[in-house]
Amino acid sequence: MDGNMDHHGGDGDHDHQHGDHDAMQMDDMAGGSGSGGGHMDHAAVGRRADGSYYYTHGAFLGHIVPGAFFIIWGTWWLVALFDQFLTTVAFKHQFRSKSWYNVFFGPVWLRRMPLEPLIKIVLPFFGILGELWLGHPSWRTLIAPDGKFVVDNINDWQHSAMYLAFVLSGFVDLFGYYVPHGTPKGASLGFVALAFLVQGVLLVFHLKGPSIEVMVHLILVLVIFATFIACVFEGFNRDSVVASSLRPMLTLLQGVWWVQTAFIMFVSDPAYDPDYMGGTMMVPAVFVLHMMWICVLGVVALAVMRVIYSKRFAREIDLNAGGAVGAVGGKNQNGEYRPVMGGGVDLDLPH
Repeated sequence: MDGNMDHHGGDGDHDHQHGDHDAMQMDDMAGGSGSGGGHMDHAAVGRRADGSYYYTHGAFLGHIVPGAFFIIWGTWWLVALFDQFLTTVAFKHQFRSKSWYNVFFGPVWLRRMPLEPLIKIVLPFFGILGELWLGHPSWRTLIAPDGKFVVDNINDWQHSAMYLAFVLSGFVDLFGYYVPHGTPKGASLGFVALAFLVQGVLLVFHLKGPSIEVMVHLILVLVIFATFIACVFEGFNRDSVVASSLRPMLTLLQGVWWVQTAFIMFVSDPAYDPDYMGGTMMVPAVFVLHMMWICVLGVVALAVMRVIYSKRFAREIDLNAGGAVGAVGGKNQNGEYRPVMGGGVDLDLPH
């Protein structure tokens, strides 16, 4: 989710005059304290007595928290995707990726619960509450009495709009799960793509500050838009495990880069001093290193899981047979039967 989850002023008191709003610059949208629409002009970076730097907007935890969320989500997608792929290939069913995955371990009731869509609804909903209500003296008002926007609160509403896109995706997932014939094929994946598109659009117009800050967030924007494109590409290639692995690995990469951004901006590392060009030049190299190790991680994870699942199912799994169709013929459009503990079967509905 959007990383600037720190809250700056804007206590709902709108008695101040808004005459200076026309002069406010876009790079101050995340900053400013004080009530109502009042504007406090300040630099993006400050200096302590010892010469170390600090950013006057944003926060370390505001980047770590969304980073952890996307790391967990991307890892879950990757492992669940490989579970789906290896299981269907082992029993010669047609592989088809999903927009979300059921838990593939534990008791039957847990495996049948649409846990991922529920989490996708609940967590962003609390994010919206945190942005607009919880911890604030009053509701984060968007329109002041004089009819103008309360600039100090726009940031919170932008974040909430992004959260809302993921909540909407979760509801589409749930509707498709309980009413499988009530949504067109691919709708769930389409709304996942929409959520990432909304996130990217909001963030690309949020770029501000010194060159290194713009650099790290521009890279983040590129990753988010790449995830959107990966969702669209997956929609046309759902029988390809390679195409389907782009979405989880890019989501994981987004989470890793949120965390890396926190350490670049908020620990006063002299190597990434905003006035030092070397730090800005090094940022892309750090990013591509993350890209490469995540790709290697995906290959290693699939190889390890293949060995485990081959032993579990007592048969050799051919990774090149991902498009195999069972002897019954044709693609299984209504789901895949898969073995579970105790010798039974579980029916996974497609998403």
